[in-house]
Amino acid sequence: MSHKFFGAALLVFYAGLADFGAHTAFGINNVTLPPTARPGEAAADTGNKARISGEESQPATAPADPAKWLKKGDYDFAYDAYSSGHFKTAFQNAMTRAQAGDIYAQTLIAMLYMEGRNVPLDPQKAVYWYGRAAKGGDPAAQLRYGIDIFNGLHGIKDQQQGEIYIRRAVQAGVPQAYFYYGQIMMDNAPADERADIGLEWFLRGAALGDGSAAYAAAKILAEGTAKIARNDSQARLLLEAAANSDSVAAQIELAGFLVEGRGGAKDEEQAFDLMKMVAVAGVPPAQITLARYYQQGIGTKTNIVKAAAWYMVAKRANYISDDLEDMTVKLTPQQIKQARQASNHLSEAP
Repeated sequence: MSHKFFGAALLVFYAGLADFGAHTAFGINNVTLPPTARPGEAAADTGNKARISGEESQPATAPADPAKWLKKGDYDFAYDAYSSGHFKTAFQNAMTRAQAGDIYAQTLIAMLYMEGRNVPLDPQKAVYWYGRAAKGGDPAAQLRYGIDIFNGLHGIKDQQQGEIYIRRAVQAGVPQAYFYYGQIMMDNAPADERADIGLEWFLRGAALGDGSAAYAAAKILAEGTAKIARNDSQARLLLEAAANSDSVAAQIELAGFLVEGRGGAKDEEQAFDLMKMVAVAGVPPAQITLARYYQQGIGTKTNIVKAAAWYMVAKRANYISDDLEDMTVKLTPQQIKQARQASNHLSEAP
C-alpha cells in the first residue's frame, strides 16, 4: 500500500548539530531497513574470526580476494536478484562476495538471514554479518547493527558501541538514523531540554525523507517546546510527509487534523479517504475511527449499518469502544444482520 495524498515542504528550525557522544540507557525499537544503495568502495572488516556455524573458516580480517569486491557504480547482481524476489540467486551471489570481504554483500546476507529468505530465519547469523559490514563501513549496516547491540535484541548487548554505530550512520547521512539517534539524545538530556533536542534531530531526519522522524517531529511541534511555541501548521506538514511515507500512526493523526481543520483547511472527505485506506489495511484503531465517521457522517453520508460493520471488524481484534457498543445495542435485528454480512468482506480491497 503506497498512496501519496500530500506534497509537504519541511521547515528545518535549527542549523547547528548537537554534540555527539553521550551514553544513555534507552530502548530503541527494532526496524527492517531497505537494501542499501549501490555499493561504493568496500573496506576490510577488522573483527575477530567468525563465530557462526557454517562460516567459522572465514576470518573477519583482510578479505581473501579484493577483486571480488564491487566498486562504486558497479552493477550489483545480488541486490537486483533480491529486489526481484530471487532470493536463492541473491544469497549464492552475495555469499561469495561477502566471504571475500565485500561489505555490501555482507549486509545483504544479513538481511536474508534476518528475513528468512531462502535460508532459515537466523537473527544471530544476521547480527554477525551486520557486524562485519558495519565494521567495514557500510552505513546501513552500522545503523542495523547499532540498534541490535544497543538493545541486545539477538544475544549481544553493548549500548556504548551501539550508540557509536548509530552515530556513524548519522554522520554518513542515513535518513533513518536521525530518528534513533534523536531518541538517544533526548533520553540523555535534562528533562526541560529533551523536546528541543529531539526536535532538532527529528527535523533533520524528516528533511532527508524519513517518515518516523517526520512523525516524531510533528508530535513535538503539535505540543510545543520550552523554546518553540506550538505550531500546528508545521506539525501538519510533517504529518503529511510521514503519511506519504506510509506511517500508519501519522495517517491516523493527520485525519484528525483534517477533520478539525487544525493547521490548515478542514477537509473531512480527505480524512475519510485516508482513514478508510488504513482501515482496509487491517488497522483496528482506524477501523474504530472509520466506524465513527460513518456513524456521524464525517466525510461521507451517515450509514449506521456500515458503522456497525466496521466496529464488528475491530472487535474481532479485541478493540472495544463504549460509544460504538451503545450504537450497536440500538440497531434493529435486520440492521445487525446486514452489518454482520458486510463485516465479512470489509477488509478486502475497497
